[in-house]
Amino acid sequence: MIRLYPGTCEPDRDSSGEGSGFPGINPVGMSVENVRSKFVERFGHEPQIIAISPGRINLIGEHTDYNDGFVFPAAIDRGMYVAASVKEPETLTLSVQTGEGVPFRVGRVAPKFTTNWSKYPAGMGWAITQESGIQLPNLEAVVDSTIPIGSGVSSSAAIELAFGVTWSHLAKLALGNRELAILGQRCENQFVGVNCGIMDQMACALGKEGHAIFLDTRSLDVEYAHVPDGLTIVLCDTKKERALTTSAYNERRSQCEEASKLMGVGKLRDADEHMLYVNKSKMTDVVYRRAKHVVSENARCLKFKDALAQGNFGEIGLLMKASHQSLRLDYQVSCDELDAMAQAAWASPGCVGARMTGAGFGGACVALVKTNLVDAFTESVLGLYKLATGVQGEAMSCKVVDGARIVEA
Repeated sequence: MIRLYPGTCEPDRDSSGEGSGFPGINPVGMSVENVRSKFVERFGHEPQIIAISPGRINLIGEHTDYNDGFVFPAAIDRGMYVAASVKEPETLTLSVQTGEGVPFRVGRVAPKFTTNWSKYPAGMGWAITQESGIQLPNLEAVVDSTIPIGSGVSSSAAIELAFGVTWSHLAKLALGNRELAILGQRCENQFVGVNCGIMDQMACALGKEGHAIFLDTRSLDVEYAHVPDGLTIVLCDTKKERALTTSAYNERRSQCEEASKLMGVGKLRDADEHMLYVNKSKMTDVVYRRAKHVVSENARCLKFKDALAQGNFGEIGLLMKASHQSLRLDYQVSCDELDAMAQAAWASPGCVGARMTGAGFGGACVALVKTNLVDAFTESVLGLYKLATGVQGEAMSCKVVDGARIVEA
C-alpha cells in the first residue's frame, strides 16, 4: 500500500527545457570529492561550499504546470554538483562537461546576456538579487553533472537550485527551498526566456527520499507519496536529444491561453470535459486538442494519486499509457523514438506503467517496474527499442532522493 503524506512544507533536511551546450552527464560518475578536485585544479584552492540539486522525473501530469494543474514528479539520484567560493569582482564558472562559462557580475547582468550555459547561474543570481535587494557576492564555481543531457529530467532547474542554495548560504539569506524554486522559475521565464511552469524547480527543491510529490501548481501545496520497495523507477533514454524549441514550447503555452480565454476561465485548470464540448466550435482543431490534453491530463493525475494510494497497478498502467497517447496525439510533443521506447516498455516484463517524461520531441520515457524484474525489463526494453529504431538506448534505475541542499560548507 502506498501512503500519502499531506502537507505544504518541504521535507526536513540538514541544509524545461535545457538549452544547447548545457552541462550534461559525467560518464565516470559523480562525487563530492570529484567536484572538489576539479575546483582545486581550476582555481588553486579549496571551495568554501559544495551544493547539489537533483534532476527530476515526472510520473504523470505533463504540460499541466503552466496551466495551474496537477503534476506528480520525483527528485532522482542524477544531479548537479556545484563547488564554489566567494571571489570578486566577477563570477567565473566552469562546467566539467562543456567548459568555461561566460564571466558575469552578479546583480549587474541583464536578461538574455548569453546563450552559453552560464545563463542559468547568472539568471538565478539575478532573480535572487531582484527579490532580496541584496548585492550577492561573486563566485568562482565548478559544475559537474550526472544528469543525462537532453533526456527531459530538468538539468536547467537543477543548476538553478544548486546555485540558489549556494548563494543563499554564502550571503546568509536563509531562503527556503520553496522560495528558491519560485525564483528559479522567474530566472527561466524572465532571464532565460522560456515560459515554463513551476514543476521542475519545485521537484528539484522539495524532493524527499523515497517519495514522489503530488503538487498542486496553483497553491503549491504538496503531498508526499511513498514509493513502495517493490517498485523501481527506470529512466529509459532514447538517446535522441530533446528538440522541443523555446518557440514550440511557448507556442503551446499560447494555445492553452487562447483556449482558456475562449472558455471564459483563467487557466485550463478550471475547465472540464463539458466546457470543452460546449466551446469546441469556437476553437481551431489544434487549440481544442491542446486544451483536451491538459484537461484530461489533470483528471488522470488525480486518478493516479488514488491508484497509488490503493496500490492499483493495473490502473496506474492504464493512466500512464493514456497520458503518453494524449501527449502524442493531442499535444503533439512525442516523436518516433519516444513512441518506440514507450511501446518497448509496455511489452517488457515487470512494467507496471510507462510514458514519455519531460517537454517532449526526444528525451526519455519513465517506467515504474517491479523491482525483482528490473534486469529482465532492462534487457527487454533496450532490445525491443534497438530492433525498432536501430539505436542503442539506455535504461537507468533511479533512486528517489532529497531536494537541493548544501553537502559541505
